[in-house]
Amino acid sequence: MRVLTVFLVLAAVVAADPVTAVPEAEAKLAVKEFDAAYRKAKTIDEKQELIFNLHDVPSPYTVKRLAKLMRNSKPEIRNVAALALGGQGFDKHSAGDVLMKSFPKERKEVAVQTSILDAMAELKYYDYWPALKKSTGKEGRSAVVIRILLLLGSNKDYRAVPMLMEMFEVAMPKHVKWTTGVVNVDTGASGTADADAAKAAFNSKYGAGGSKAKAAATGKSRNFDARNFTTQIRACAKAITGEDFETDMDMQDWWVENYVDVARKIAVLNGLEGKKLDKAVRKAEKRLPSYKKEVEAARKKLEEQLEAEEEAARKKK
Repeated sequence: MRVLTVFLVLAAVVAADPVTAVPEAEAKLAVKEFDAAYRKAKTIDEKQELIFNLHDVPSPYTVKRLAKLMRNSKPEIRNVAALALGGQGFDKHSAGDVLMKSFPKERKEVAVQTSILDAMAELKYYDYWPALKKSTGKEGRSAVVIRILLLLGSNKDYRAVPMLMEMFEVAMPKHVKWTTGVVNVDTGASGTADADAAKAAFNSKYGAGGSKAKAAATGKSRNFDARNFTTQIRACAKAITGEDFETDMDMQDWWVENYVDVARKIAVLNGLEGKKLDKAVRKAEKRLPSYKKEVEAARKKLEEQLEAEEEAARKKK
C-alpha cells in the first residue's frame, strides 16, 4: 500500500515548476538526518517514506545518496529511490544517468522499471534513446511498454515517430500484420474478427508443433503485437504530434506532410546543431520525394490486394 501512496504523491509533483538545487549546507544536513532516521527505521514503509522525502531535497548530495540506494538488495527500496530521483531536476542528466544505468538491471522487477520510467518523465530526461527504443522492440510486459509510451509522450519525443508508425500499423491497421513472416487478413468485419482470422492464418502458415521457426515467429509477433496498447499508442502519438490519429494511414499522411520538420526536431533531440543540424534537414528534404513515392506505392499495392480479396470472396459466393 505504501508504494501506491508514493505513486499518487508523485503524480501531484510531475507538473511542478523548474527545479533548483537547495543550498549545500541544507542538503548536507538533510542527508545526514535521513541517514540517522533510516538506520533507526524498522519497517519497509518507514524507510520508503524517508527515501521519498529526499525527492524534495534536490542536490548533488541527494543524487549520490539515492544512487547508493538504487543498489540496495530490496526492490521496495530501489523502487522508491527511483521515484525520489525524479525530483532531482536541477541536474536531470546526473539523476537520469543513474536511472538509465539501473534500468536494464531491473529486468525481473517490473515495479522498479516502471518507477524508473516515471522518474525519467518527471525529469524530462532524454538520454534514454536509443536504449529504450531497443527495449520496446523486445518488451512483452504491458506495464513497462505503457510507461515507455507515457515517457515518450510526456517528453514530446519526436524520435519515437517512426516507432509509433510501426506500432500503428499493427495496432490500427486495415490489414493485420504478424512479424516474422507476414499474414494479411481483412474480413471486413467489426470486433475481433480480423484479429481472430489473423491468428488462424498465422497458425495455418507456420503449422503446429514445436518447430524452432514457429517458436521464433510466434515469440516475435507476440512481443511486437501492439493491439493491446491501442489507447496508449494513440495517446502517445497525440501528446507528441497534437493529432489524434484513428488509423495508421492517418498518421502516415501526417508524417509525409511534416517529414522535414520531424527530421529537424529529431536532429535537435539527438544533439545536432549548426552545420550538422542544417545537413540533417537538407538530407530530409532530399529524401522526402522518394518517401512520398514509397507511401503511394504501398497504398496502391494494399488497395490492389484488398480488391483481389474482395473479388475472390464474391466468386466464392
